[in-house]
Amino acid sequence: MAERESFKDALRRIREARGLSLRALSRIAPLDAGHLSKIENGRRAPTLDVAKALDRALQSKGELITLAHLERSERVRRALPFDPMRRRSLLALGVTATAIASTGPVNTPRSAKIGIADARELQDAAAWLYGLDYQHGGATLWRAAKAAAQDGHDMLENGLYGDVVEQQIIKATSRVEMCAGWLAFDAGRHDLARSCYTEALALARQVGDAEVEVHALSNLAFQSNVLGRPREAMRFIEGAVRADSAPHGQAFLSAIPHLRRSVALSLSNDKTGHEKAIGAARKVLDRDHDKPAEEWCSFLSAAELDGVEGTCLVELRQPKRAGILLERAIRGLDLNYARNRALYRVRLARARLDSKLADGAAEAAVAALDDLDNQVASWRVESELATVVTRLTEFPHEGSVRDFLDRYHARK
Repeated sequence: MAERESFKDALRRIREARGLSLRALSRIAPLDAGHLSKIENGRRAPTLDVAKALDRALQSKGELITLAHLERSERVRRALPFDPMRRRSLLALGVTATAIASTGPVNTPRSAKIGIADARELQDAAAWLYGLDYQHGGATLWRAAKAAAQDGHDMLENGLYGDVVEQQIIKATSRVEMCAGWLAFDAGRHDLARSCYTEALALARQVGDAEVEVHALSNLAFQSNVLGRPREAMRFIEGAVRADSAPHGQAFLSAIPHLRRSVALSLSNDKTGHEKAIGAARKVLDRDHDKPAEEWCSFLSAAELDGVEGTCLVELRQPKRAGILLERAIRGLDLNYARNRALYRVRLARARLDSKLADGAAEAAVAALDDLDNQVASWRVESELATVVTRLTEFPHEGSVRDFLDRYHARK
């Protein structure tokens, strides 16, 4: 097999074919000419951001980006042997080996120089994993997020950097810890999820990062709600509201504490308080609907709010209204949100069971199974579905129920 061309050699070849000097390329990209010289001479590895900028400037149709990914993957594998179980889990989702390795820990050597680009790569890893979570659930992804978070901690402990870079690495690491906590929570690893959230919270407070502080406290409230502790959730929510009073530019962020409050109040059978909270969340969504959101906030949509409100109405024993909202949420969710769609299908099954509609409940549960069998792996979906299964066993003579139960038990 012929040896693969290196990034630096490909860069020189394409640049010379375009008739450009390094200085001319630096103006087009635009990137520092000295930095480009170090990359082309093999003295510095390209970051993915630099590779993308060079690929655009030289119109190399993704060649330079691919080489940068491959070389970073090789550096990861040399630094730390890759966990074969994690590789198999992610490959089962159709994730390429290169992309998997790009989230792995790098084990930053002592005295390694760390820059802003390293912080960007950490944030890119978190955004990439959030995107996979929406489609597949967190059960197969949390290890990759923890590895990326450890990468950030290694940079902070061992790297060489100035004050500005330090702030950016802390912020990026806190965001990866948030991602790891969310994925661990969806995998049912609650102690790990809380540990990640509290670590993210501590990092955020070191640098006055209101966005992560609101996010962390809101997710702690979410976890408390799921574990049946609404009073604890309300304490976290009050903290999130206080943190949200600090300046930040994140679209939709203020809606999240309201959503968590609506669930906590529904669990406490406070219908009026729930309605007020869900109304406040919808106002934020209307206000920010035309603003770009970070990846972790991109799930917030009218469909998602319908799903949350429908969930609350199930708890408040209003199954008919709950069913209407959950059906609307399922129809409105983008195809990339398969995990949330499966979750709301399970909750629709609960609402229909509360309305004594066993056939309709079985139909919704079958649709949730379709999502799960299409490579969604989520403790939340599976645990709520198990409760629906128990209730459906009360209708053994319904043909659709029997067919669903047979399929459900066959996959165990």
